Parts: sequence; structure tokens; C-alpha cells
Amino acid sequence: MRDRTRFWLERALASWYLFFTSTIWSKYKAQLKDGVEQIVEKGASRDQYQVLANGGVAAFAGIMMLLFPGDVWLFIFLSAIATSNSDTWASELGVLSKRRPLHIITMKFVPAGTSGAISMPGILASLLGAGLIGGVGSLVFDLSFLGLVIVTVAGFVGCLSDTLIGATLQEELKCQKCGSKTERHMHCGNRTVKISGIKGFNNDVVNFASSMIGALVGGAWWL
Repeated sequence: MRDRTRFWLERALASWYLFFTSTIWSKYKAQLKDGVEQIVEKGASRDQYQVLANGGVAAFAGIMMLLFPGDVWLFIFLSAIATSNSDTWASELGVLSKRRPLHIITMKFVPAGTSGAISMPGILASLLGAGLIGGVGSLVFDLSFLGLVIVTVAGFVGCLSDTLIGATLQEELKCQKCGSKTERHMHCGNRTVKISGIKGFNNDVVNFASSMIGALVGGAWWL
């Protein structure tokens, strides 16, 4: 019973770091992010789909580690959380860049908040966000320096995959009234139309896919 209690306390602590830091950055300079809110489908508040998209893979890994103890599940768990934290930091801090971000495919300047956009502050924030989870994992789970590096790199790779998937597969919509590109199905009081991507492949699907990629990278590298 003691081992199980410690198991869940450790995972709760790691998850708390993700929630705590994500909440801080979502509120940081929120007044400068008003334009982004018109592009992204959902704001800083989290619904059940976002929770599942960002934490589902980690939760599954945690349960599997309890049933079938092994380091690989720990690295899958931490890498999934590192991916989500990396993506959140990149999104929340990257939009504050003084320069417009570049689209990772077209390499053209696009509005902040556009899926597939990258900026130097966003890249640095992504590395720091993944590194934080690697550091927490090192302290809480007694990981070696190599383990810290694995989790950090896996989280960063997962975040990059989020950007690539968002730029190529995510559904992109356009407002028929103002002409703005957005993730929202309603804009300016009118229904938007799809101009690219796969129908129904929204940001939650992208987050879940990238979380899985980051988790697999971390688990595979450890093996």
C-alpha cells in the first residue's frame, strides 16, 4: 500500500508542475494575447477534451507502470508530460514575440497563434518547458543525467511534431465576413468554411498525436 501511495503522489507532483506552470504562462501578459484568441479554437481554460489530449497518454503510461513496473513506462510518462509542457510554454510565450512568427512549411510570416508558426522565443520556451519536466523527473524519480536529457529531447521533439502536424494536417478555417484564418467554427457571428487540412482534425487531436510521438521517442530511446 505504501508503494502505491508513493507511486500516485509522485505522479500527482509531476502533473501539478505541468498544470501550475501552464496556468502561470497563460495569465502572463494576457492582454497582449487578445488577437490570438480570435485565431485559436480554445483559450486558456481547459475542457475535458483538452485534458484528455494533453494528459491521456501520460495517464495510460502511469497505469501501465503500476500494473507492469518498468523504467520504460516512466520515460513514456515523463516524455508525454514534457511534450505537453513544452508545447504550452511555446504557445503561451511564443505569441509574445515582437516579430511575427514564420510558418514552418511556407517560411512566410503569419499572425501569432497560427498553427504551424514558429519563433525564436517559442523555440527557447519549448526547450525550457521540456527541460523543466526533465529536471522534475530527475529530482522526483531519481533519474540520471542521461534520463534528464532523454525526457527533455523527447518533449522538444514532440513539440516540434505538434507544429508540423498543425501546419499540414490540422483543419484550417476562414471567416466569410472578415477573411481571417482561424480554428474557430464561428467567427464574426458567421460560420467559417474549411480551406485546408482534415475535417475534424482540430488542435486537441494534434496535441494527442504529438503527446504520443514524444512519449514514444522517450520510451524508444531509453530501450
